[in-house]
Amino acid sequence: MSIIDDLIENLVERNTIRLNGAFTITLVNGGVSLKGNVFSTLHDRKKNKDVLNLNAPVAAEVRIADIVIPLPQIK
Repeated sequence: MSIIDDLIENLVERNTIRLNGAFTITLVNGGVSLKGNVFSTLHDRKKNKDVLNLNAPVAAEVRIADIVIPLPQIK
C-alpha cells in the first residue's frame, strides 16, 4: 500500500467523529448572531478508545447590507 492509502485508512476508515452541542440563533439589526458550544470526540474504532475530546465555543455574526429595491414612478 502507498503512504496515501495508509493515511486515508488511519484517518477516515478507522475513526469516527461524534458531534454534540447547542446553539442560540438571534436576529440582530441587519443580520443573524450564532452563539453556543460544540462538543466533539474522535474515536479510534480499531483500538476502541477516544483519541481526542474537543469543547469549542462558537460565536459568529453575519450582517447583510441594506437592500435597495427601485420602485417605478407613479404618474
